[in-house]
Amino acid sequence: MTQIILEIDQYAVIEKLKSLAQEQQITLEEQIIMILENVVKPPSKELEISLEGFWDMTLRFRAKIQQENITFDDENFVDLCR
Repeated sequence: MTQIILEIDQYAVIEKLKSLAQEQQITLEEQIIMILENVVKPPSKELEISLEGFWDMTLRFRAKIQQENITFDDENFVDLCR
């Protein structure tokens, strides 16, 4: 096991980490490890989908709308700009 020593002199950061750990009912060390693991994990399938590009996603959206017989009219967008 590798040991890492962190020197964090920002009180607010340490308190936030402690608070997050307490909410999750885990130790401060476990919280920091969880954060680090999330940062270095491989990209998820969701990220791969988002890399398809705008037009590919638009076509998939339109296909899903047609498949589920969803329709939009002006009434759906009345409060959109308010």
